[in-house]
Amino acid sequence: MKLIDLRKELKDVFHQQDIDIVDVDFIISEVLNTSRTELILIDEVDKDAEKEIRQCIQKRLDGIPVDKIFQKAYFYGYEFKVDENVLSPRPESELLVENAIKYIKENQYNTALDLCTGSGCLAIAIKKNCNIDMTASDVSNKALQIAKYNAKQNDVDIRFVRSDMFDKIDESYDIIVSNPPYIDTDEIDDLSREVVEHDPYIALDGGEMGLKYYNIIHENLRKHLNDGGILIVEIGEDQREMIQSLYNDLNLLEVIQDYAGNDRVMVFRK
Repeated sequence: MKLIDLRKELKDVFHQQDIDIVDVDFIISEVLNTSRTELILIDEVDKDAEKEIRQCIQKRLDGIPVDKIFQKAYFYGYEFKVDENVLSPRPESELLVENAIKYIKENQYNTALDLCTGSGCLAIAIKKNCNIDMTASDVSNKALQIAKYNAKQNDVDIRFVRSDMFDKIDESYDIIVSNPPYIDTDEIDDLSREVVEHDPYIALDGGEMGLKYYNIIHENLRKHLNDGGILIVEIGEDQREMIQSLYNDLNLLEVIQDYAGNDRVMVFRK
C-alpha cells in the first residue's frame, strides 16, 4: 500500500476520534524503524508492515499511549524505556531539566538529588549535560530497575537509592530537583484514560490538594539542601500560590511557564 495513502487514512481516523494525529507518524516510523522526517521518502509499505502498523493503531485507539505501546519515550533528546511501572516523561518536564542545568553551571554545583525519579529521565538528562555527582531515588523498586536500565543505556553514572522520599537519604545536596506526584486524589479519576489506565497510580496521587509531597520536601530541606542551594520542582498549573506560601522561608527565584502558558516549574534558593 502507498504510504501516503495509509498515513492519510489513519490520520483521518485519529482526527475523528480526537486523538493527536502526530501519533500516527510516531507509530509508522517506529514500525518501519525510520525517522518521522524520512517518511516522505518511503513510497510503499509491504503487507506485514501494514498489518503491524494497523495493530499498533488499534492499540492507540483502545487508549494505550504510543510510548507504552513501544515501551519507549523520547525526552530532552534521549531515549528512555518506559512501562506500566513509571510515569511517561512529559515535554513540559524538559523545562525543569533545562533550568537545572543552567543553575548547576552558573553556581558550579557538585551534588544533586532527583526525588521521585521514576524512569530516571530528569536525573539522566541533567547528568548527560553536567559534570555533577547525581543521586536519584524512588520508593518503587520496579521503577528503579527501569531507571537503572535507562542510565546504563544512556551511559551515565548515577547513584540510585530506594527510598520513601528522604527516609533512606543521609546526605545534603547543592541542588534538589523533583517532579513529585501532584494530582489531587479526588481529581485522578477525571484524568484521561491514557493516564489513569497506563501510568502508575503512585506516580499521580499527590494527596489532598496535590500538596502531600511538597510538604514532605519542605520539611526535609533544612537537613538535605545545602545553604545557598537550589530547589527546582514541577507543579500543577493551579498550585503556584499554595506552594509559594508553603515555601515562604525560601527565596523564590523564578516561575517558569510551560508551552501552554501555565505555571509549571518553580525555582527556590535556600
